Amino acid sequence: MNRRDFLKLAALVSADAALRRTSAFFDPLEQGEGGKPNILIFVFDAMSAEHLSLHQYARNTTPNLDRFAQRSNVYHSHYSAGNFTTAGVASMLTGMYPWDHRAINYRGLVKRGLVSRNLFNLIGNEYTRVAFTQNMFAEIILSQFGESLDIHLRPDSFSFYVLPAVQAQDFPRDRSLAYFALEDFLGVGVKSLNPIPGSLPLASVDIVRQFINAEPKKTVDFPRGYPNNHSFYYRNEDGFRGIAGQVSDLNNRSLPWIGYFHVWSPHGPYSSQKDFVGLFPDELRVPFKPRHKLSESRYPQRQLLDFRLQYDEYIANVDAEFGKMMTELERAGVLDNTYIIVTSDHGELFERGELGHGTPLLYNPVTHVPLLISAPGQKGRRDIQISTSSLDLLPTILKIAGKDIPDWVEGKALPGFTELEDAKRSIYSFVAKNSSAFQDINQATISLIKGPHELIFYTGYKKLADSFELYNLAEDQYEKENLVEKDLIVASRMREEMTDMFQSTIKPSSNDA
Repeated sequence: MNRRDFLKLAALVSADAALRRTSAFFDPLEQGEGGKPNILIFVFDAMSAEHLSLHQYARNTTPNLDRFAQRSNVYHSHYSAGNFTTAGVASMLTGMYPWDHRAINYRGLVKRGLVSRNLFNLIGNEYTRVAFTQNMFAEIILSQFGESLDIHLRPDSFSFYVLPAVQAQDFPRDRSLAYFALEDFLGVGVKSLNPIPGSLPLASVDIVRQFINAEPKKTVDFPRGYPNNHSFYYRNEDGFRGIAGQVSDLNNRSLPWIGYFHVWSPHGPYSSQKDFVGLFPDELRVPFKPRHKLSESRYPQRQLLDFRLQYDEYIANVDAEFGKMMTELERAGVLDNTYIIVTSDHGELFERGELGHGTPLLYNPVTHVPLLISAPGQKGRRDIQISTSSLDLLPTILKIAGKDIPDWVEGKALPGFTELEDAKRSIYSFVAKNSSAFQDINQATISLIKGPHELIFYTGYKKLADSFELYNLAEDQYEKENLVEKDLIVASRMREEMTDMFQSTIKPSSNDA
């Protein structure tokens, strides 16, 4: 079965399941014996579901995830609420859309009055709560939730070379404030994000340090250079092994635990080990799409294909390390009473002239992310086609932990954990990086997934008048044919819903953020 036939079948299955009571295939998973289960959340940064062989991608990028899927619930139409880390992680950990939690900008924060509405606080101190991320934007969000964490690992915990001499993690009482003071203002840290430091004396400390102790260069084992997040260098094998050790230690404690582990890979730079460079010699056939008016890059098609190949190789490299980690966890007995959740905060784009995700665009490669959930002792695979949102993780995890779901939560318990499914449910993604977190949203892109259809709305951009695009994802997996002027019935219905939602829901934020 090819990908197009698979998507058609998925749409038919989803439509038939709309608003009905679930069959035994979707019965809620039973908790293991021995009290509350442990919960391990594993986040791959910038991993697009569109590039995984798990989801019928042409290259065999994820043999280990494919193997893990044989004992998991596999969600084939799972979408991030945003297209970059801040919005994606904040929505995942609060169960709210970006226009409500207001972490919509780079280095953005959750609205001050809503900080307590986070997963770790809601799950409570019956659990040992642990968090780790290699992504500095996600670290800002985790630092906001710091009072609800029992263990908050430093982002550079498993690194071997750290760029800034002084870091926000050196001020554990207020990491968020320290981050903004050191890296956002004073310029101690990531030069690419803040090229003009607010303090030349402090910045010179890092210049001198890097002169004395040069940054790691390319090696035979890492021909494209070592993996790095622009703040520190690391090896994926060290990071995954370190996470496995941390999780094994947690498993020896008396309390159940919940762990959020968010690795930078396969985010760029795509620094594959030598064994994965050249892994896919075949020429992948990808249709050309003209440069979008809102594209912030100007890469030609040939160069985008080269980047795509490097990204796919890096996914395969990271997948191999994930497989080793899972083997270690299984040997340590971690899987006996642990739910394992594997997902991503957003995807990656290699089309329409655009590279990455620093963009106003919300096409499937950047919003469609993987989600797999394996229950303790689960033996079989469950493939779930109904569209779901990253907001759904919080209520699902609360249900696993036996906690009540607050009425303000905008996500829903995932299929497999609830008795009702809604194939006609509206799933939104949102980006408004250039709008103020404290005022009306004046520039944004919003996507709406409903059944097989996707509607994208652009508003407030100087380069593009307010406009809509409509795609039938079951028939047009590459989002090439805009149906907004062709399928007038669907377009009209979805435009009306989108417009009503935008005008009534996306409100200005009060000044207490």
